[in-house]
Amino acid sequence: MSWLRIVTRGPARLSAAALLLIQGCGATEAPKGPAAFPGPEVVLDSGTIRGVADGDVLRYRGIRYASPPVGELRWRPPQPVARWRGVVPATTSGPACPQASDNAKESSDAEDCLTLDVTLPEKAGKKPRPVMVWLHGGGFNAGRGADYDPRRLAVQGDVVVVTVEFRLGVLGYLALPGMSGGGTFGLQDQQAALRWVRRNAAAFGGDAGNVTLFGESGGGIATCGHLTSPASRGLFHKAIIQSGTCGTVLLPNAVSPGTPRLPFWRPLKETYAATRTAARQVGCREAARMPECLRAKPVKELLKLTGYFAAASYGGPILPVAPDKARDFARVPVLSGHTSKEALMMAGVMSLLGRPITDANLSGLLRQGFGDQADEVTRRYPRDRYGTANEAWAAPYTDAIFSCPHVATQDALAKHTKVYAYVFGDDTAPPFIPTVPGFPAGAGHASELAYLFDVKDKPINLDGRLVPLTRTQQSVARDMVTAWATFARTGTPASSGKAWPRWQGGKPVAHLISERPGSTATTSPPRCDLFNRP
Repeated sequence: MSWLRIVTRGPARLSAAALLLIQGCGATEAPKGPAAFPGPEVVLDSGTIRGVADGDVLRYRGIRYASPPVGELRWRPPQPVARWRGVVPATTSGPACPQASDNAKESSDAEDCLTLDVTLPEKAGKKPRPVMVWLHGGGFNAGRGADYDPRRLAVQGDVVVVTVEFRLGVLGYLALPGMSGGGTFGLQDQQAALRWVRRNAAAFGGDAGNVTLFGESGGGIATCGHLTSPASRGLFHKAIIQSGTCGTVLLPNAVSPGTPRLPFWRPLKETYAATRTAARQVGCREAARMPECLRAKPVKELLKLTGYFAAASYGGPILPVAPDKARDFARVPVLSGHTSKEALMMAGVMSLLGRPITDANLSGLLRQGFGDQADEVTRRYPRDRYGTANEAWAAPYTDAIFSCPHVATQDALAKHTKVYAYVFGDDTAPPFIPTVPGFPAGAGHASELAYLFDVKDKPINLDGRLVPLTRTQQSVARDMVTAWATFARTGTPASSGKAWPRWQGGKPVAHLISERPGSTATTSPPRCDLFNRP
């Protein structure tokens, strides 16, 4: 299971935190729907493809949007696809980009991975449809776009959905002096996919002038980064940031005792130093020949270095400054939000690892995580307010890592553009990863994904059995799909016939809960003076 990737020694220990927290999905194949039949041909700027008619949707899978980043193209900006003749079948999703995993079924060394899938309603639209481009979770070093089946989003929302594969970890974020675009290759792949969408959206009945970029966790962090990247300007017209912002930083012990503080942006000079250290571990010691030496290494050997490359670099042309410090960004409508008990998923992982949070170790874990703020955290989040030690630990971690960075991002963006906010608070939601018996229920990290997408084997219980959404949860899912698609269409989210409130710092925001489906339910954001200090 991808949610239980544990690296017990060496530099990859760093990536374990990101993988456990942000992965969000571990299926290896997109779910299968009704029997599929050959679909209509589509003429792209690079050639003609034929997809499949799959019930109420048309699917075009495994489409190259850039040349394979292999050989001399490893650690270079994505290059255009060579044109082809004839009709190429687009019936099978491409592989996940290379990523480290202790599970052989999840490990991938397929560098030829820069592909995307397009899903759209089978019925022809009366006018061009909005296009939604999905960036999967997994931090910056794991995950697969094809794991997320957007059938419900495409059909109910009447939109075209594009899911993207992009370089990860050591292949996506390594950098050396003189290496063009170093430290940002994964982000550049996403930009190449957006340029592909701009050129080819019309071929699928999509509106190239109405593109929404959206992502969860690592994909949400990347989406926030694209708001600040000069190279992304004009490539999308709306953004949805789910459970991850430009200011997201994993605190110490965010996943298990001993894991360090982990930011997702770092100066380019730090990446140079990390690359040199990593290169020496695989026998590349001579500075002048280091790029050549590394390009000669097999992927599997490079994946051992994953832990050095869990962050994207700023200080170059793609990200001139740290995204959380950027003052220049795209003025597009933004929908931003998180789940109500994000860190409960992290506490669940620790229980699965045999390192549960208890009343005996709670105080020590909070001190390790919050340092000299621990006493104030304990005062504001008193143990007797929560039913279990897991919940008492998860509450401040949720606010510090997710809720309050979202508040800060929303405040900053709202000074210049329309911003809407939400909290996914369905505490009946099945956890996206299994939990041990008796573990407290709650809307943990990634729990909203099953409400937007159909994902193979997700969510499942500890015995590996699928946990389907209840009828009431399905109602919340319809509200959520409606809100996302309405935002993509108009720039204003709405569900149950009502528009969601616009973000005004401290005012209630949309609250997606099973007890009261629809946008009439609201909740207040947390107090963040403790965590949003400059």
